[in-house]
Order: sequence, then structure tokens, then C-alpha cells
Amino acid sequence: MHLHLPKPLHGWRAFAGEVGIIVVGVLIALGAEQVVETIHWKHEVAAERASLLQEANDMLGAIAARNAQVPCVDRRLAEIRTVLERHRRGEPLGITGPIGNPTRETATRGSWQIALAGQALTHMPHDEKLAFSDAFGGFDLWDKAKEKEADIWSRLAPLNAPDLLTGEQWSDITTAYAQAVQFNNAARVLAPWTLKQDKKDLPDVDNHSAPNDLSAFDALTDQICKPILAPSPRAKAA
Repeated sequence: MHLHLPKPLHGWRAFAGEVGIIVVGVLIALGAEQVVETIHWKHEVAAERASLLQEANDMLGAIAARNAQVPCVDRRLAEIRTVLERHRRGEPLGITGPIGNPTRETATRGSWQIALAGQALTHMPHDEKLAFSDAFGGFDLWDKAKEKEADIWSRLAPLNAPDLLTGEQWSDITTAYAQAVQFNNAARVLAPWTLKQDKKDLPDVDNHSAPNDLSAFDALTDQICKPILAPSPRAKAA
């Protein structure tokens, strides 16, 4: 038995040409779709990058603000040490103002969370993804450290009403003082290192606007820099 294949209406050569045209058309369509998709992700990545850089910029501004307070916190801790020494000697404490605390500024992480949940981050170059990941991971660690510091300074706050303190509270204040010194020493090193490293890894961060206006917090920042001790009775007698 012989099988007879049907012949194209206009011959095999014409048929091959028609198939070729179809294939070329499909390839053109696929190529056009790829171009459209590439352009789409280019715009998505650019928008995501701008949002992440702004968040990083805001966070670095908060870290810079804490770094600027290091000298003031040094002086306040020295004053608290003097208070503890006066208490041990049974002298008047001479506290003339609130103890205060270092300001706890931070920034949102909304864009970073969106980037992790979306696909724009996967279309960034590997080095850029790594830089953002390192920066925002460091920001999370910084915020956790600041939470601990805030808790420590809340334990120093009873010095605002020293006449009400018990012996146990004085003991806790002494411990909190030592921990506050430790955290301030860590901030003295960590803050400038973070600022330098992140600006190196994310050079475009400096091209974004300044952090949000924090002038409303100036009173809090100024407070930690104001002296709060009267001269000791010994100094007056001398």
C-alpha cells in the first residue's frame, strides 16, 4: 500500500515561504513583547530604586542626628556620674533640669518591604541588590539597638524625682548608667562607620532630598545638651 502525502496548493516552495513568514512574524511579536517587558521593568526598577534611596537617605539622616549628639550625651553621662558620686557621699544632688535622653529618630521601611514582596528588586544588578540588602539590614539592627538604648534611658528617668528613689532604684540607676555609657561608646563608632559605608555602597543616596524636616524635635535635641547640675557644695566652699 502506498501513502500519498497531500501537496500544498501552490507547491512546496510556496508553502515553505508561507511558513517562514509565519515564523518570522511570531519571532517579531515575541521580540516586541520582550522589548515592551524590558522597558516596563526598566521603569519599575527606576521607581523602586528612587524610593529605596529616599528611605536610605532618611535613615542615614536619623543616624547622623544621633551621631551629632554623642558629645552632648557624653556630658550628660558625666553629670549622671557626678550625681551618683554625690549620692554616695550623702551630698545634695543639685539636679536643676530633666535628665532627658538621646533622640530616637528613624525612618519608614515601606519601600523596602514592597521591594521584597515585588519583582522589581530581582531585576536590579546583583551588586545593587546586595548593597540595598546590607544597608536595610543594618538599619534594622540600628533601630533595635536604639530601642535598647531608649529602655536604658527610661531607667535613668527616675532621677527627675530623686527624693522619691529607694535604695533598690539607686542600684538600678547605677546599672543603667553603665549600660548607657556602653551604648554611647558603641554609637560613637557605629554611627560614623554606617554613614561612611552606606554612602560608599549607595553613592546615589546623596543625590536625593534632605531628610524630612525634623525641626519639631529640636527642643528634645537641645535638652540633652543643656547642663543640669548646680555646682557642688564643695566647689562653693572652696
